[in-house]
Amino acid sequence: MPSPKAQVLGTVPVFSLLGVTDEPATLDGYGPIPPSMARRLVADGATSFLRVLTDPRDGAPLEIGRTSYRLTKPMRQWQRLRDAKCTFPSCNNHSLDNEADHILAWADGGGTGIANLGQPCPKHHRLKHSTAWRPVGATRDEPPGWISPSGRSYPAEYQDWEPPSWPEPPPAQDLPEPPDWPEQPARPDDLDPPLPLDPWPHWSSPTAA
Repeated sequence: MPSPKAQVLGTVPVFSLLGVTDEPATLDGYGPIPPSMARRLVADGATSFLRVLTDPRDGAPLEIGRTSYRLTKPMRQWQRLRDAKCTFPSCNNHSLDNEADHILAWADGGGTGIANLGQPCPKHHRLKHSTAWRPVGATRDEPPGWISPSGRSYPAEYQDWEPPSWPEPPPAQDLPEPPDWPEQPARPDDLDPPLPLDPWPHWSSPTAA
């Protein structure tokens, strides 16, 4: 009996969909479902697939394409960590005051994802929509730069994270000096007493017999 037709949103790990792993899928509005059920739903009538990039730390979606205009909370948090401030040249407006914005407008086919999102401050958000200034070049890990009306490129100014500094290992502890043992007397060459003289040194001669 075929499954009933319905419009549902399910997230299935690609390896689970291929049967390589047994990771559960997630059905929107319901929760986790067995991978076998997810495979059946896909096989019995899934009409479209969306590639979803997820945060490797906790699986939160970072790219949802054209599924939704509104970005998710994990996306917004990632964006704030990535950009830290408005990336317009010489602007230092803090991330918490800035506005999420599609770099390629949703109306022009832009998707909702970290690589298509900037967070200009309100002033430069209006500038983007009212002048020829435009943000470009965002990736998952790098915020967008800007192109001026004259075509000049301004790379994004963002925090250049330094690798962690590892503490110096503690100095090796010096081993204590061995104690001064008393000097041992020299061992004589021969510890056995001398043998007595043989009274019959020629016992094997004919005269002794």
